[in-house]
Amino acid sequence: RVAAAARGFADANGAAWTPGVDLVAGGASVPCSGGSAYAVTPTRLSIDCSIVVASGTVIGERLVVAESGADGESRSAREVWYADGADGGVHDGAALYAAGTEHRVLALVAEALRAAGRVDAGEDPFAGTSPEAARALLVDSAAGGAGVVVTLAVPDVERSCPTSVHVPWRLLDPFLSEPGSIVRSAAVSGDPYAPPSAPGGGDPVDCTLLACVSLTFDDGPTSLTPSLLDVLDRERAAATFYVQGSSVARNPGTAARIVAAGHEIANHTWAHPNLTTLTDEQVRDEVRRTQDAIASATGVRPTSLRPPYGASNAEVRELVPLPFVVWDLDTRDWQDPGVDVVVERAAGGAAPGSIVLMHDTHEETIEAVPSIIDRLRARGFALASVEGQFAGALPGRGALVSHGPR
Repeated sequence: RVAAAARGFADANGAAWTPGVDLVAGGASVPCSGGSAYAVTPTRLSIDCSIVVASGTVIGERLVVAESGADGESRSAREVWYADGADGGVHDGAALYAAGTEHRVLALVAEALRAAGRVDAGEDPFAGTSPEAARALLVDSAAGGAGVVVTLAVPDVERSCPTSVHVPWRLLDPFLSEPGSIVRSAAVSGDPYAPPSAPGGGDPVDCTLLACVSLTFDDGPTSLTPSLLDVLDRERAAATFYVQGSSVARNPGTAARIVAAGHEIANHTWAHPNLTTLTDEQVRDEVRRTQDAIASATGVRPTSLRPPYGASNAEVRELVPLPFVVWDLDTRDWQDPGVDVVVERAAGGAAPGSIVLMHDTHEETIEAVPSIIDRLRARGFALASVEGQFAGALPGRGALVSHGPR
């Protein structure tokens, strides 16, 4: 919904959409200075999200989209969305009520408005409202422990701020849908928010909306890789592992865990040679043996290859039926420069689309990862696998990739 609002605004104003990082208050990447008394009033879009309920397996979030144009006109839309971690269901506030009962709910809202003197006695501000319009009026229905706060702009009684009405659960109970009853139970219970455990590998990320960075780890799996996987799972962060076939043969269980946790696994050859120094058959053998080892351990055949040392040429790339993925940000963690240095190189040097090179063969790297993730997220980055940066569709065989789409 946020993506649709942002892209729609950009399209309507003839602007390109670019994910931003390092933002300051007001949305600019650097503070504004100067200005002119004759400057055109800018068109602005503001999207605000706030939690209205988080209890049990249910979370509810209000989304307010406000737009102001150069003509001085302002428009806004408000809606509440609910998600139930127990079954993955997602619905808006209007879906709290069973289909066909919207006018009954609006009758309760009208009664509260009359009692508050917001409309005249005997007046029904919703008379003649179509079923579709009635449902649209109820999308900002925020559940709480005592009932639902319905926020709307009522015809003929609009104020400079939205009109909100509290309706107790006991009055709404006859009109609740099945999802509405689930939300009611969660809100009334007051239990802490505790959704079921989700699979690892990070949450789905739209890298056309958000600025993405890929953390990649070479040369494993090793005895350190399980600790790294623990960190990534705890942080809900996706990563890409470029594994050596010989290491997979020694640690098949860890390779399987990489895939089971939702991370991307990719080919880093069998014995880490410089491919440009090998014969054609040796190149094919390095790649083929590693593909087979990974498939045997994980059930997955990788869709990309990282050449050792980043070394390849047109002849080598022609031999391998996979894209070649290198990097644009090298932490040089193999030099053991210290945790703080690795963090600064990875998080401080990242740009939208960056592919960060690290190794799960060094303890300092594993220690640095939590801070790297925190720093990147603080700058506004989302973490995605390399494949995720390309929405699952990497460039074709022989392509040389050093960063995500920009």
